[in-house]
Amino acid sequence: MKIRHVVAPVLLALSLSASAATLALKDFPEAEKKLADSVDPWGLTFADQMVRFQSCFATTSSPEFVVGVTHSLVKVFENKYWFRGDIISPLVPQPVLKPLWGVTDSTVSFQLAVLPRTGAEAAAYTVQLKTDGGAATTVWREEYVNAGQACYPRLESEYWPDPLVRTNRCELSGVAGGVFLCEVAVPARFKGDRLTCSVDVTKVDGQKVTFQVPVEVVALEIRPKDFPLVAWYGQGKLSDEQFRGMCVMLLSNHFQPLVSGEYGKLWKTNAPQPFVELIEFLMKNGQTVFDLPASPHPKMYQLLKEKGWLPKFISKGAGDEPDGATFAKSDIPYTQEMRKKMPGLRIYQATEAHARLAEGLDVIMTDLSSAKYDPRTFVCPAGVELWHYYCHLPINWQMRAPLVQAPNMEIDNDALQHRLALWMSWRYGAKGVLIWSGNSEWSGLGDDFWAKKELPKKENAGYPYGGIHHGNGFLVYPPRTPGGEVLPSLRLKILRDGLEDIAIFEAARKKCGKPAEEWVNPVPTVFQHPHFYDQLPDALLGKREAVLRKVREQK
Repeated sequence: MKIRHVVAPVLLALSLSASAATLALKDFPEAEKKLADSVDPWGLTFADQMVRFQSCFATTSSPEFVVGVTHSLVKVFENKYWFRGDIISPLVPQPVLKPLWGVTDSTVSFQLAVLPRTGAEAAAYTVQLKTDGGAATTVWREEYVNAGQACYPRLESEYWPDPLVRTNRCELSGVAGGVFLCEVAVPARFKGDRLTCSVDVTKVDGQKVTFQVPVEVVALEIRPKDFPLVAWYGQGKLSDEQFRGMCVMLLSNHFQPLVSGEYGKLWKTNAPQPFVELIEFLMKNGQTVFDLPASPHPKMYQLLKEKGWLPKFISKGAGDEPDGATFAKSDIPYTQEMRKKMPGLRIYQATEAHARLAEGLDVIMTDLSSAKYDPRTFVCPAGVELWHYYCHLPINWQMRAPLVQAPNMEIDNDALQHRLALWMSWRYGAKGVLIWSGNSEWSGLGDDFWAKKELPKKENAGYPYGGIHHGNGFLVYPPRTPGGEVLPSLRLKILRDGLEDIAIFEAARKKCGKPAEEWVNPVPTVFQHPHFYDQLPDALLGKREAVLRKVREQK
């Protein structure tokens, strides 16, 4: 977003010059003194951070706070001196923001950061959104987890945003900023080319910042679930109501939960109705892909076949991420036997592309960095469907290129990586994506997670002796209170946006035909191959906007 600033250039220049000349550690508040001799994740010294921050307050008035605004494809750190984006002051005329772009029946989002002036006393702030055109809004407060050190390359910060809490209020002191994800749900039947989101950010008993975010809307029928994004989820300690609420939340963000473990618990040969009811519940909420445990009960298979549901189901292969020897010894015999016993039930496996692949599976889910898979040249064997698998700690494999140079799904990966990963999978012909995992690693968070907000920091964590990878194994968060709702993550929302991007590209192809093929191709402007991509969000966001502009021109 670009803002037309109203701060006089001469005044701003004088302020910057004076700040740079007079910065002295002894004049800093105590919280700021602790940041001396440090750099931000980009490498900027604290002195220059302070100069930039003070320039936001360089007006003839005396704002108590300012508001930072940016897109949703960046992770905004909690330290207010690290914010980068556009700045809005409460005491100057309303700025003009560059429009966001969306389509009918989709979600448009942006982030805002409440940034109190240096030395401000502790205070509370609230955020209010209002739209025209019947568009619903949601405000999420971004919470920060202590990830500690990482055993892989990343931008350097111990604290990272990820959990989202449904509140429009924050209380700030010290060097903390309050960061919110703001969502606007564009109605499916919205008429018109533009809607406006009005934003009020208010310091309780203090000043207010008011501004508007324009949204350009293109009428386009999108189907985000046609490109399945799945992960394994379990009920664990959740009540039935909490578990089903989690599934609805996931599906409302186009994410399809694989819950074969719950099917196994519900299945009773002589009383299959609870099993059927869960499947029907998920179908009603939009699910299109389902999984079964390995070696499902024959009557379970027969029931699915009788109901005509079998094409929607896949079943786990033998073992887990097999190496070549294990694939030949275990997976191929298992799959051959299953094809005899349960014809039509597709077998999937997260694995490398081993020899005799088609004999041991129907759906391969493989990693972009695998030594046996180069997406630019790979030819999938006849009868095998290609999916991609995103896990930051895969096993029983070797790499063609560094895993950490390809997009992935960790809390401390850049936001761009999550969304770009889906673009790459779609571009290289994958029919879906599996992520490890939805909530399988909740146990590592501990019962006191919401009190401490710390990620596991185990040493000698055991096989596969790869250390702790932050967020590997969960994409949602357990309830904050007994009986509360399962909470989404920032990563989940970014992935939602990626699925809507893909649906926009497919809808553009359908509506505009051959000319759209060039419009939607992200190579080479967004990436050239999985390990070489533009690391700034502008390329991806610019490509998406360019596609929507082209579609609008075809009216």
